[in-house]
Amino acid sequence: MQTNSHIEVSDLHKHKETFTVDEMVTLSDLRLNIQDRVPAVEGEAFDLKSWYRNWNNKGKHPETEEPTHVRVEAVDEFQALIPWGQADQALFLYAQKGQPLKKGYPIRLYVPDGSSECLNVKSIVKVWFLNDPSLGEEATYGFKNKVTPGELKFKK
Repeated sequence: MQTNSHIEVSDLHKHKETFTVDEMVTLSDLRLNIQDRVPAVEGEAFDLKSWYRNWNNKGKHPETEEPTHVRVEAVDEFQALIPWGQADQALFLYAQKGQPLKKGYPIRLYVPDGSSECLNVKSIVKVWFLNDPSLGEEATYGFKNKVTPGELKFKK
């Protein structure tokens, strides 16, 4: 298991930063046992919205308006777009039994009140906080699947 992964976090209108898991946990003021919100899962987690507010407020120009959506991308390029209103109970799982995640490292998103189980995304490496009402009120998910023409060529 890799233990030096970083998570890229950005607010497209403001700034972009790269964090280790420990740095993200330190920035969170609402850490909890994930079973408080997702009874079938064990481990340590932190609240997504609380984390965002702390990150936003430490910036030079904090946004007073909350995002309309959060988008996450996993190491395998699986993505989920979640309307902010569905993220009230969302949290990032970062450890189990005091150890980094074995499945889902570096962090895993759980959205217990979301509209789909596919909103539980493992191995997150990118998080975007978006402010675009045109993205709608439905959560979406799937693989990016961007293939360049060079990748389509057969190698001999």
